[in-house]
Amino acid sequence: MRYADGLLSDITERKRAEEALREAEARYRRLFEVESDAILLGDSDTGRFLEANPAALKMYGYSREEFLGLTASEISTEQRKTQTAMAEGKTHVPLRWHRKKDGTVFPVEITANFFFDQGRRRQVAAIRDVSERQRTEEALRTTSETLRALIQASPFPILALDPQGHLTLWNAAAERTFGYSEAEVLGKIPPVVPEEEREWFLQSVNDVLKGATHSGIELRRKTKGGAFVDVSLWSTTLRDSKGEGVGVMALYADLTQRKRAEAEHVRLVTAIEQSAEAVVITNPAGDIEYVNPAFTRITGYGREEVLGQNPRILKSGEQAPAFYQQLWATISKGQTWHGELINRGKDGSFYTEQMNIAAVRGAHGKVTHFIATKQDVTERKSLEDQVRQATKMEAVGRLAGGVAHDFNNLLTIINGYSELLMDKFASDNQASVYLKEVKDAGERAASLTRQLLAFSRRQVLDPQVLDLNSVVSDMEKMLRRLIGEDITLHTLLDPSLGRVKADLGQIEQVIMNLAVNARDAMPRGGNLTIETGNVELDEAYARSHVTVKPGPHVMAAISDNGLGMTPETQARIFEPFFTTKEMGKGTGLGLATVYGIVKQSGGSIWVYSELGHGTVFKVYLPSVGENLVEKGDSMRETDPARGSETVLVVEDEEGVRSLICLTLESVGYVVLETGDAGSALTACANHDRPIHLLLTDVVMPQMSGPLVAEKVAALRPGIKVLYMSGYTDDAVVHHGMLSSHNHFIQKPFSPAELRQKIREILGRK
Repeated sequence: MRYADGLLSDITERKRAEEALREAEARYRRLFEVESDAILLGDSDTGRFLEANPAALKMYGYSREEFLGLTASEISTEQRKTQTAMAEGKTHVPLRWHRKKDGTVFPVEITANFFFDQGRRRQVAAIRDVSERQRTEEALRTTSETLRALIQASPFPILALDPQGHLTLWNAAAERTFGYSEAEVLGKIPPVVPEEEREWFLQSVNDVLKGATHSGIELRRKTKGGAFVDVSLWSTTLRDSKGEGVGVMALYADLTQRKRAEAEHVRLVTAIEQSAEAVVITNPAGDIEYVNPAFTRITGYGREEVLGQNPRILKSGEQAPAFYQQLWATISKGQTWHGELINRGKDGSFYTEQMNIAAVRGAHGKVTHFIATKQDVTERKSLEDQVRQATKMEAVGRLAGGVAHDFNNLLTIINGYSELLMDKFASDNQASVYLKEVKDAGERAASLTRQLLAFSRRQVLDPQVLDLNSVVSDMEKMLRRLIGEDITLHTLLDPSLGRVKADLGQIEQVIMNLAVNARDAMPRGGNLTIETGNVELDEAYARSHVTVKPGPHVMAAISDNGLGMTPETQARIFEPFFTTKEMGKGTGLGLATVYGIVKQSGGSIWVYSELGHGTVFKVYLPSVGENLVEKGDSMRETDPARGSETVLVVEDEEGVRSLICLTLESVGYVVLETGDAGSALTACANHDRPIHLLLTDVVMPQMSGPLVAEKVAALRPGIKVLYMSGYTDDAVVHHGMLSSHNHFIQKPFSPAELRQKIREILGRK
């Protein structure tokens, strides 16, 4: 029984093994049948195929019977290479070329191995058709090469960065724009990033890796040569197959040309908008598309009122239809028309325009617009009429201008001595009458001279009560721009200044013209001082200055330390059309205009200048209203402020010096008269009696007044000093020629004013 049981057990185990084998064979058969790759079983010795799965039959295009009659060499174009690889023990051959039944050659990958079956060497191979993969890889390679070519051919600098901000790509445009070669920058943080932006740059790389983008950010980047270029930045994330950020791609657009074009456009638009000439642009049909502010100023029409209108709205009817026909025929041919015509403004008034009309052509030569530049020459033509009238008097005017300086000096002496004689013979009625006639004749002669040289303005004023301090303050910023950076502007404004009544625009014109005149007198820079103050012009001053009425006045003084003027130039500065500037640099009307405005405003203007020492213009306007400075009782004319002290006079102008000496000697002073610094020091050293006062001009040819005073004080300790000058007090201090605590009297002064000032310094007797 034990034997039978053992036998039954063996049979059972065998059956189980056979059943397991059959199940395994069925399982592998199913895998064999459904596998998508070709599976081939062959005899290694004969090379013939013993089995092929359906995928293999489909891949090669054979029936099963046909395929089992083939050898490996009949489907492979490189069988020897495959056999060699297998003989070397390789089980995977990456790429070989096989042939289908219809002769088509296609790429395959082979995975093969050997085994023995009943003592015979067999080979099993899994073959995969990689045609599609190869096409995909080829497409990727083509795309990659195309992309690289596009990047290299791009006119824009393109670069790629790794997560640490190091360059991995640098195209040819980047080399051209920034000057660095690819070899110089790869693997580095872009050297074009300015040092102060490094932190921002690295942070922005991190932001882009997280999904941020840059679109048109304007930056400045540094070239290899150290120059900066304006660029616009676009950047995005480079991602791998999993969508993870692995780098940054950036594109720069060089904005240099655009910035230059934009700046040029802004300059052009600004020039047109600020042009004094009207500019009108129309389409080919003549409809207005643009007008500048000057057009509005000249015509009175607002921009919105004329856009889309035809320029014929300005027709005055003064030109015949043939005039406009000829104009239109000229510009229609693309030619430029220029000429004058009379137009009518919005308010109905006529004005004369000088106009140029030119055609604007497009890329193909077709007229796209017409542009007209128009200048209102109404006033110019009126001035031309005045000039023609003035030309008739040119001979008289030039003659008067040639003798004006000497003539006015003579009149100054005549009038000055007349005043002294009138004081001397005040009790002699007959002599006073004669002297008054002489003085009146002298004043009429001075008036006639001024009338020959003055420029009379014909204009309507809009007078209003003004604070000159506010006018100057409001203009200060504009004046600083006007005079330039090399000239320093100082304002010394009296806080107790009175009010005047005048046209605001005209007064601003006076200040501006005088500032321009001062600027032109300081070609290498300097100091311009504007000072205001309250002054009392007495009867004596009024008698010696035509059009001046005695009483309280507001003074505005404009001083410079520029080239100065000769007496001859000073005598003609207010003459119309007279100028010392080169041809084309000045009209000769600036100071004539100032004179006319001041005269029409009821005021007066006075200039004092010495060659090489600058110029001061003083404008006097009558005070009105409140806040006037109260003046104390002035010394009466009957009180000559007599004295017996000794006065050393230093004045280089002989006529003025003689008048000063007579003025002082006539009331008892002992006068030592000198015309220069050397003579003054000699007189001081040789005089054997006390000298109580030094009266000296501030600006003199060889030695300044303060220096003369210093040397005289060394010889005469304790001597008192009175300075005189055409410059204002504070302006002289600013020019560095006088300390503010010293005594000072302004030119021009009357004999009474001089006597009173000296008496105040020396003390009352």
